[in-house]
Order: sequence, then structure tokens, then C-alpha cells
Amino acid sequence: MAGPVTEASLSWVGGTMFEAEGGGGASLQIDVPPAKGGGGVGFSPMQLLLQSLASCMSVTVVQILAKQRLTLEQYDIQVRGERSEEPPNPYTHILVEHRLRGEGLTRPNLERLVAMVEERYCSVAATLPRGLIEHVVVLADEAEVSAV
Repeated sequence: MAGPVTEASLSWVGGTMFEAEGGGGASLQIDVPPAKGGGGVGFSPMQLLLQSLASCMSVTVVQILAKQRLTLEQYDIQVRGERSEEPPNPYTHILVEHRLRGEGLTRPNLERLVAMVEERYCSVAATLPRGLIEHVVVLADEAEVSAV
């Protein structure tokens, strides 16, 4: 028995630029950087992979915090992907920094939550090789940084 199916489609705009359409009329421009022969007008495919990971993780974290009745005041994610020198230049390490602020948020709870979301709930993380992703949790009110 097959599971859920996800589909995507792109329309060529010209040169190396494509446009993706999403639900609700949203659109997204995709292009490659000038160094790769593109116009650099939209997101590159490799940037989209990082954005997909960040959005999958963050949406799930926000949903779980809401179920825990914890107040989230701020949540910013910074993602940095290091790539191989050899073509096709896959990611060799991805660092995801979660910066959160809110009443009742604690580092131990957030670190457990981020680890659980990656391991059990984030489809994008599950699609990537194990050990590729490293998470860092930063409470905006603290100076200390902790890796998960």
C-alpha cells in the first residue's frame, strides 16, 4: 500500500529560471547563481533544500510548543550547509541554529524537542542521510549556545 503522495511542478520562465506554484496562489522563483551559469534571480535548488529542512523543523516545533501551552515570542532559524568540492557538490554538513524566546521555554526542553522533531516528525530530515544535520539551540535571553 502506498503512502501519501506529494507533487510539485515548475514552469520555465526563461534562461535558467523557473517558477513554482504552491497552494493558495503562492509562487516561488528558482534559478541558479551566476557562478553556475544562471541569473541568480531566485532561490537555488540547494537553498530550497535548506529552506525545506528549516521550515519542516520549525513548523513542527511551533505546533508542539503550542500543544505544550508554552508561549513563543520569537523563533528564528539560520541554516548553513557545507558542500563537497567534488561534483555534484552534495551537502557534507548542515548546521541548523534555532533561536527562540518565550516565557517558560527552557534549554533542556527545547533540545529534547528539536531532537525529537528531527528523529520522528520532520519528513525532510528523514529524507537526508543520518548524521548530516547538527542542531544548535539558543535561548534569545541567554548568551550560551548548546549543540543538540
